[in-house]
Amino acid sequence: MNFRQYTMPERSVTAPMHGKKVRFTLLLLLTISMLPGLLTACGGDAHLQQQAQQDQNTFDKTLQQAQDAGVPLSVLQPLMKQQQSLKSSSAPWPLFNGNSVDEYYSNLSTRYNSLTVQTQGLVDATTDRFHEQASTDLQRLQTTLANKQKDGLPLDTLNKLYNTGMDQQKKAKYPKDYAAISVQAKDAVSTINMMPSTLEKLDTLKEIISLMQEGHQDTGDLQKQYDANYKDISKATKPGDLTAVGKNIDKQSESATASFQKIIPQLAQDKIDAYDKQVKQLKDYGVDTSSYDKTSTSLHDQAQKVKTLKDFLAFEKAYNNGISGMQLDLLKGKATSEIKKFHAKVDSWGNSHLYHNPYDGKNYAPNMGYMTKGIGEDLDNELAAAKTLTDYQAVVTDVENESLHLEMFIQDFSDGTPYSQPHATDTQLMQHYKLLGSQVIVVSFAEQAMRVYNGGQLVRAFQITAGRPELPAVPGLWPEMWRKTKTVFKSPYPKGSPYYYDDTKINYAILYHSGGYFLHDSWWRNDYGPGTQYFHIDSSGNSSANYGTHGCVNMPLDQAKWVYDNTSYSTSILMY
Repeated sequence: MNFRQYTMPERSVTAPMHGKKVRFTLLLLLTISMLPGLLTACGGDAHLQQQAQQDQNTFDKTLQQAQDAGVPLSVLQPLMKQQQSLKSSSAPWPLFNGNSVDEYYSNLSTRYNSLTVQTQGLVDATTDRFHEQASTDLQRLQTTLANKQKDGLPLDTLNKLYNTGMDQQKKAKYPKDYAAISVQAKDAVSTINMMPSTLEKLDTLKEIISLMQEGHQDTGDLQKQYDANYKDISKATKPGDLTAVGKNIDKQSESATASFQKIIPQLAQDKIDAYDKQVKQLKDYGVDTSSYDKTSTSLHDQAQKVKTLKDFLAFEKAYNNGISGMQLDLLKGKATSEIKKFHAKVDSWGNSHLYHNPYDGKNYAPNMGYMTKGIGEDLDNELAAAKTLTDYQAVVTDVENESLHLEMFIQDFSDGTPYSQPHATDTQLMQHYKLLGSQVIVVSFAEQAMRVYNGGQLVRAFQITAGRPELPAVPGLWPEMWRKTKTVFKSPYPKGSPYYYDDTKINYAILYHSGGYFLHDSWWRNDYGPGTQYFHIDSSGNSSANYGTHGCVNMPLDQAKWVYDNTSYSTSILMY
């Protein structure tokens, strides 16, 4: 039998692999089809997710409101970093465990709620800080205006700006409102301090006009320019305004000088005389003038060669550089000299008018508030910290004002007028600070009395206790910086210090000076008036009432309530 050869078919090696792919594909499709159900079963509480989104929106809105209110980005930056961190996070995979998702969104809500509270707290704290700064800047503007008024500067616009700032402060709500007030007030102070030098340039132009008139030259246009410059100076509210006016005056002076070269040598001599006068002033202040003497010699030599406008302009540039270079030393010397005079007068008067206290047998200077432990230390610290022209000018302004307060104290010390009647010294101080039309609290250290004026009329008077020899109250013009009721004073001094006191409930308190200086009630005292600022025996029997205050002004409870209820942040406080 013939058999045909039979060949078995070859089995494909890819067949098992193909079967596995089919099964894997079917399993994948089955899993995907089940995924919505699994996610629905394990994806977490939808309400928690919605709440987290709402809390995020609330925080985002609060943060934006804080920025809109003027809270600096530097303050908000830590919260913004946390915001970015939260937004970049994501919920865990919910396939088999929905609880982890719920915990994530619950924690997210908690974090956003915490950030919202923190943001609101920063807004409140920033508002308070900017409010206090605005009060300080406005008070600085007020004292600068009062001090410069006697110099005949055109300050009507800046006086109005101060009044506007006070009105704006009453209406201000947000940090940006108070920041704008501070900027405006600081610009105004800088403008006032810059005004004399700009007016000096204008005086030079006026001198040129006078010399041209003597030479029978036409000065009509130049006079109009002079009048316009003075008007612009009067309207200036920012240093940049005066800088622009100064440049105009320089150009006008240069143009005018070209028309009368014959009088240029005299102008050069006038500048030399002015420079030498300033150098002499520096010597009087005890400043080393060796470098300025060299400049003076150089100016004298250069003046001899001034024949043309070009010569004069070169000489004027050297003169201006010399004058500009000595301004810081002049103001520093003046500030240092005035403070030395102030301390000398305080010590001299105090040592010649010592008060002998019969309770402890010691002698005390009645003008303690003006000594080193009082405003004297503040002036010394201000001088030590001064670096710029504006800083030194502020020192000069402050020491001149404090010198006036000292003079009023000395006059009041020997004035027999009852404390319950208006005093001439009160009126003089209110006139100096342009406060006769305002509400003013006056504190007399000599009488240990408080008088309240409305529009220059006395409406209330009573005795107080202000300071003590070691911790005197601070003389000066102060704003009502902060007002508190039902508060607790905590001692800044440690236990064991002679000045330590237990936590003390205070019903009415008005902050008048940074560092914790208040007008407030002192329910633990019975006795007020002259002598209570020293050690004595208070009729209350309370030993803590046997001493003066820690720099505060103590009032009987009923009087403190009246003062608190009948004054406001716009009330000025005069202490002398």
